[in-house]
Amino acid sequence: MNNTICINGFYIWRESDNEKLPDVSFIPPMVRRRMTDLQKIALGVANRVAPKDANYQIIFASRYGEWQQTIKLITQFHTDSEMSPAGFSNSVHNAAAGAFSILTKNKNSYTSIAAGARTLESGILAALMARGPVLFIYAEEKSPEMYEPFLESRVSAHGMAVMLSGSGKRGVTLEYDEYERGALTFDAVANFLENGGEISASCWKMVDK
Repeated sequence: MNNTICINGFYIWRESDNEKLPDVSFIPPMVRRRMTDLQKIALGVANRVAPKDANYQIIFASRYGEWQQTIKLITQFHTDSEMSPAGFSNSVHNAAAGAFSILTKNKNSYTSIAAGARTLESGILAALMARGPVLFIYAEEKSPEMYEPFLESRVSAHGMAVMLSGSGKRGVTLEYDEYERGALTFDAVANFLENGGEISASCWKMVDK
């Protein structure tokens, strides 16, 4: 099955020595102070591509989610036998999508996805299957040092946002089938967005030539 979808904007961000987090100066200071690094990454990239008319679906994906916040909660519980309600609300997987919806007054639906090594491609698939305009956000914060012995490699902070809809200047062809390949990588998606060509995951392919 083939069809076409349009990429109406994208933004890619990676942690660097000069920029540990993307620009989030658009967020009111009192709100910004309460946000986690993951939320700042997600909202920072989303703000670069989201239209002013806040009537679009949001698909948020993160393999590891709020692990910095989770460590704080576990440590707090171990020390005090209780958890901060505010801290807990910032640890759930849909916190970033919810925060952006509130900030932009977007009353449309949002979905948060975690699917292990297949998180990125699963999030993109959900965005491709959505009806109407959809904002896809993918974000990861820097891996905590205590987790790194259990990881294949250290995770640097990174994120991307892509605005998709049924109409626009940059149309890409979609193909749905079974493809034999490993997990989709952030760099592969970034390269496709920046340079075109084609990219495939386990059950979909996008062609932009």
